[in-house]
Amino acid sequence: MAHKMEWYIGTEWKMPRKGLHKTVLALDFKSLSKPHVLSKVIISIQEVQNLQGRESMYLDDQKAEQDVTMEMGKACTPLDYYLEILVQQMIEGETAECIIETKTGKTVCILTLKSVLESKKIQMLTPPEMYQLALNYKENGVKMFRTYPKFAHEYFARAAKCLISYKKFENLTKKRDGIAGKDMEELMLQIHTNLAACLLNEKRYEDVVYHTNFVDNMSEPAEKSVYRRAVAYYHMKEFELAQKTIERLSNFREKKEFVSLYQKVKDGWKDSNNQFKGMVQKMFS
Repeated sequence: MAHKMEWYIGTEWKMPRKGLHKTVLALDFKSLSKPHVLSKVIISIQEVQNLQGRESMYLDDQKAEQDVTMEMGKACTPLDYYLEILVQQMIEGETAECIIETKTGKTVCILTLKSVLESKKIQMLTPPEMYQLALNYKENGVKMFRTYPKFAHEYFARAAKCLISYKKFENLTKKRDGIAGKDMEELMLQIHTNLAACLLNEKRYEDVVYHTNFVDNMSEPAEKSVYRRAVAYYHMKEFELAQKTIERLSNFREKKEFVSLYQKVKDGWKDSNNQFKGMVQKMFS
């Protein structure tokens, strides 16, 4: 049966916007089984070039020629994140040259997808499984946020996509669906708050406001959500909205970072008013 797949040798797959490229070198054809976003596989790394100290759980000289288990959605370094994407483009028994090209250089490896142990398409997940997948993505994003904020943003966006199909969450019940709607909604709000942190880093202040709209509809919104929304308003020079947002937190005067932001908002508002008065005076002088 292997001869029927000879055409597959030499085929290429590319994702230029992420700098990814895969070329099939050989195929010990077993089946057309391939990994999906929720899967566990066994891979073997034959060769790695130009690692240059970049972190990786898999591209390690000590693991060369060894069978290594990879679980999709667990990557916490950029190389491993991209490697998961590349492995998901392979079929069982395939050996391929994989290239990961970034601003800091090009890493090349030759790997074999030896076995697909588990694989499940995302559309086949139950609500509890989807919740767990979103939670895993969120937790990975939190781990990567400080060092790799771009990848944290991607994980948070993935997590949000997992849950968005279950809106309206109140229709879910623990008895019927295996998870309560309030648990889904709570996780979704955490993810929106995490996305807001990424967007603040990127100075996308209007998007921060969008992702924290829920703050205005909650009696006791989370401190991080309130703070990030207020910071966005401050940078947009929406000083009144920034002040009102901070004041949503009844004990904000007990929080050092809130007190500091509150003062910056007041000072910014005052300067803005003075500038406006000066402009009006010039117009009519």
